[in-house]
Amino acid sequence: MVEKNGMIHPIMVIGQDKLAYSIVSDLLLSMHPALLLTDDRPIAEETIKQYTSDSRNLSIVTDWPETIHSQFVVLVTSDKLEEKQELIKQVEERCGDDTIIAVNLEALYLDEIQMQMRNKSRLLGVNWTYPVHRTFFAEVIANQYTSLMSLSAVDNWLKTYWKKDPYILRHGFSIRARMMAAMLREGIYLVENDFASVESVDRACRNDAGFYLPFVGNFRYMDLMGTYAYGMVMKDLNKELSNWITLPNILQEKRDKGETGMDRGKGFYTYAPEEKEQWQAIFAMFSEEIQQLITKYSHESFDR
Repeated sequence: MVEKNGMIHPIMVIGQDKLAYSIVSDLLLSMHPALLLTDDRPIAEETIKQYTSDSRNLSIVTDWPETIHSQFVVLVTSDKLEEKQELIKQVEERCGDDTIIAVNLEALYLDEIQMQMRNKSRLLGVNWTYPVHRTFFAEVIANQYTSLMSLSAVDNWLKTYWKKDPYILRHGFSIRARMMAAMLREGIYLVENDFASVESVDRACRNDAGFYLPFVGNFRYMDLMGTYAYGMVMKDLNKELSNWITLPNILQEKRDKGETGMDRGKGFYTYAPEEKEQWQAIFAMFSEEIQQLITKYSHESFDR
């Protein structure tokens, strides 16, 4: 358990969406106390009940406490610099000198967020994947200011209380976001230039990369298949790949029309009202099954 001054204090999570609630649920499943600060208590309670019926270790507040006793505070926010800095300021004004703060990072760099902090060494980036209790992903982002003790503590807590397989980056940015952005950009480039349909791109990803990535990842897969062949393909393809630096037109149009995904009934596909619940149920079953498969073929089995 996370202790402070000889006492067990809950890990604090601050957030308003299903990812934040999923982070809390995973803590509860490991029997660790959690304190959630959120705007909508009923929605939070309803969402967390989908993952666990045992909420004895959960406290939910909708107003900032005068004092934060938690040794570890997790922030889940939109990727806006001002929002992250303001929330971190609120935490620093209420917490002790030894409190560690984690914040999700996508396009931002860690040192951008640290600029206005009283104690830069206490902040780390931590990225998650939904549903948190079914995935092993945890990306920990550090930089030159990061305390090694804080880094070690967060790595240990992720392994112990969230059962994660974390990796650590020491240059202040997310590789997950960069790799995902590169793949999405190329997919959109193919669609906008009439090389392929949305459905074809999805099938290509699902039936090739989606087939092997949960097993080994990109580099070991190249080793399995033969690295030289991939080098030859890249030699010819690199000059043809997208190098857009602006937001693709199709994403701007989706945003302007309010076609922002399943919640709105339309994104790249169109959804009837009942389909959202159907997809959520299917995704929940898939996540459980893929968790079992990854556990069976975990990298620890091979990296010995």
